[in-house]
Amino acid sequence: MEIIASTQSRQHFLSGIDKPESGKPESGKPESGKPESGKPESGKPESGKPGPREHKAAVQGEDGGTYCKPHCKCRGRTYSERTFANMRRFPFSMNIDESTSNNNKKVLSMLVRYYHDDLRKVMVEHLGSLEILRVDAASLEKVLCDFFVKNNIPWQNLVSLLMDSCAVMRGSKTGLETRIQQHCPNLLDVDGDSCHHIHNAAKKFSEGFDGYLERVFSDLQVDHQWSPDQVMYLKEVAMILNLPVSSPQRGFVNHRWLSAYDASMATHAMMPAYQVLYYGFLSTADKELYKEPLESIFTKHNVNQTARARGEVVQDKLAKKGMTPQGRERKKRICQKLWHEETTTVLQLSLYKGVLAILKDYVMIFQGSQTLVHKLHDLQLELFLACLACFVKAEHITKLSPRALRELVLEDHMLLPSKDVYVGQEADTFRSQNPKHALLVPFLASVRKAYITTAVYLQKKLPLNSPTLIALSALDPLLRGHSQATLQLKRLSAMLNHLLPEDQDLSRELVQFSVDLTLPRYKEGDGMVDWWGHVFHQPGKYPALSALAKCCLSIFHGPRVESSFSLMNEIIDQRSGNMNVETFNAIQTAKYVLQSRGQTAVQMFERSDVKFGESLGESFSLQDVVNDGPSPEEEVVHPERPDPGEAEEAYHSDVEAHGIALDDDLSHITLTSENFSLSGLCEKLCVLLKFFTVQ
Repeated sequence: MEIIASTQSRQHFLSGIDKPESGKPESGKPESGKPESGKPESGKPESGKPGPREHKAAVQGEDGGTYCKPHCKCRGRTYSERTFANMRRFPFSMNIDESTSNNNKKVLSMLVRYYHDDLRKVMVEHLGSLEILRVDAASLEKVLCDFFVKNNIPWQNLVSLLMDSCAVMRGSKTGLETRIQQHCPNLLDVDGDSCHHIHNAAKKFSEGFDGYLERVFSDLQVDHQWSPDQVMYLKEVAMILNLPVSSPQRGFVNHRWLSAYDASMATHAMMPAYQVLYYGFLSTADKELYKEPLESIFTKHNVNQTARARGEVVQDKLAKKGMTPQGRERKKRICQKLWHEETTTVLQLSLYKGVLAILKDYVMIFQGSQTLVHKLHDLQLELFLACLACFVKAEHITKLSPRALRELVLEDHMLLPSKDVYVGQEADTFRSQNPKHALLVPFLASVRKAYITTAVYLQKKLPLNSPTLIALSALDPLLRGHSQATLQLKRLSAMLNHLLPEDQDLSRELVQFSVDLTLPRYKEGDGMVDWWGHVFHQPGKYPALSALAKCCLSIFHGPRVESSFSLMNEIIDQRSGNMNVETFNAIQTAKYVLQSRGQTAVQMFERSDVKFGESLGESFSLQDVVNDGPSPEEEVVHPERPDPGEAEEAYHSDVEAHGIALDDDLSHITLTSENFSLSGLCEKLCVLLKFFTVQ
């Protein structure tokens, strides 16, 4: 057994793109002339030092032998094969989307979700990331069909397909979903990704104010992005005012989920600090004009004279700062919003904080990992009613059915008067104290316009009257025992009849299920998957109902694939710009497998039937190495060096050490029978660990 220790070898190992050398078994079969175990007939390890590209992963062959394959892609392929096998075995759903990587490659990412009978949990795994040349419905259809055929994935097991609602993905005539229905006629219609709809609704709301705050957020972010000294001064001013520090560098991002809400919260909290900071960029006349409001800020936050003097020093330093013409114009715009138009800025921040919070709460619920497909219809309905209640009289909407809400036409007599429209806490206080303020009338007019635009968009995009989502609500264990729940489960079974056992009487099972006293009581907040697990594992009692519920639990209800793109941007960066999509696909697959099973790599690959050092009389597993290794404070002494004082620096686990003395010619460390023991192996591992850390 040999462990590579050279820097070059470590780089090849971490690159994950190793290829087998010529003369080495590439297909997982042993070379001719050797026994099937893959070892020499003598039973001893072969001599010779491995090259830097020989670091491979051991895999179990069909004949029982253990062979070597390239590490990264081999492991990713192994995981993928297991996922493909589970997709042939269980009904599944998919979440797909397209994005562009940091190295300008178009990547189609696919996640798969299914209920695993053996593990008794819902699994979300990475199905594949494929490089594509064109992003149109026909090209994507061909890519998916080729992928299914190549990996022998049955279309009939596909329950639903979640995508965003762009024309390429969900166009009613030539969209990808319409084309997929030719291969999967019974594809369940769960509509598009509702979180995309909510994000677009937030953008519709901001259009009523012509992007006033969004420009403030962008200017603040750019103004601090390349000015570390200004960021330092901002933090110092925030500490003087006793405010929580929030950096504008993490502000508004146009394509992120409701980032305007996050930027509004941060900007509102830091508003006094921004005003103090940018006071230094005001003209001499404006400084004299706003000197009293500045003193009011210091008084409100109980700032003493010493701290005020320090604030003035900061302002003087900023006033002398050199600026480009673009920077000077940007600071002028910021000062305009913070000081000259302070009232307008505060009113809109108050509105954003109150209204966008309603949309943000919905997105946060369905961006999580918990299975909430049974809540989709109810929460979408609650969201739409909450938005309407901000500016519509409650008596006109509370008693309407989902179909009536979808067809509702807003008329003037249904709207609340301007003095009662919801505008957020601070704006409401300002309205009550200054009912005749000149800025109030145009502000309230813009608020009403923004509300109506957003409500019309949500009314059009949200599937408020979707038969599929209404039927999925019946999966809620709290509804068990209600006649409507039984009726909706029957309708759901008609949509998924091709995945249910033909020789079972589902109607009889539903009657028994509705009054079954042996099932555990369900409380709000309990895990729905765990509760349905009690139904699944009652032998022979609910076979058809169990099959129906497993299909439904596989349905995606949030943009889980978006997290895959976030990981892609972390993996493919400036340092790994040449990474191909195949390697990235293997990394993603491995990450999702470990995440879905909640295990580390050591836990997943530990085998009780494989022990190191059995032939030497001392056996231990990989977990033993993790648990029994020496701590950083313990000194490791080589068996051949009895005097620790004379040992080389490389053989000490000194956490304060600044360097490791290793022989440059030492490209690997050989573990012989003389030192192949638990303590000897731990010693070698500590040496290698310190060497890698320093390198």
